[in-house]
Amino acid sequence: MQAMQDKIKVVIVDDEPQSIHRLQDDLATLEDFEVIATSSSAVSAKNLVMSIQPDVLFIDIEMPGQTGFEVLQSLRDEIPMELIVVFYSAFDKYMIDALRASAFDFLLKPYQQDEFELVVDRIRQKMKDGDDVDEDASSVPESSSCSSESVLASQKSQDFSGMNGMLGTAAKRLAIQTISGLLMLKPDDVFSCTFDEATHLWQLKLSNGQVYKLKRQATAKTILSLSPSLAQVRQDCIINLDYLLCIENYTLRCIFSPPFDHEEITVSRRCYKAVKDQLEIL
Repeated sequence: MQAMQDKIKVVIVDDEPQSIHRLQDDLATLEDFEVIATSSSAVSAKNLVMSIQPDVLFIDIEMPGQTGFEVLQSLRDEIPMELIVVFYSAFDKYMIDALRASAFDFLLKPYQQDEFELVVDRIRQKMKDGDDVDEDASSVPESSSCSSESVLASQKSQDFSGMNGMLGTAAKRLAIQTISGLLMLKPDDVFSCTFDEATHLWQLKLSNGQVYKLKRQATAKTILSLSPSLAQVRQDCIINLDYLLCIENYTLRCIFSPPFDHEEITVSRRCYKAVKDQLEIL
């Protein structure tokens, strides 16, 4: 990918001119983005992307001639792996298909400004970090420092490849790949996620008590990127801070609101400072 001091090159493909104009106008207000081409034809989209080689492709799904999914499929073997694809549709029913197509994100139109800004921030972070999310999830990293950067929810930078699809920003729901299938959740449905040494898999515990094993690609970093409320309290444990009532001063034991008041989770001293940094402390 190009360096961040260069403008992020964008191509927009949509059969609705008004949708192109709105997205183009919003991107034009950003100093680090440049819309270098637009097209209202799905059929010509492949040649356009091949000739320009943009950093980001915003593409509608329902278009005459070809769908956005078909355009992306035709590009699979010919475009750089670094191309960031954001599906841009008026129909949220396509969100899961977008995840399965390994899109970077999904923007529901007409979008709200905060949804647009969230997608833009994720693109910026992706461009900055590059494709460095392919961590080995077969073991918990021994060198994990639990630094502020690894805990804070600003890590929306992880793309969908980290867990083969994690969230559609416009839908405000999480789409999480478990070993048994795709799980659709709200952020407050998640209570904790712990790493199981026996299976070498992360296990997701929901607020209703159900437990799901995540796919092997899941890492602490990709899990933390799901919601601002998630924090890593140990190398092998992530909790939802919305259920946290207090952390005892000397034992660092977490006290949770019911029905999790009997959960025994202790914050490691290595992670304690980062957790405090994430909380608003009076």
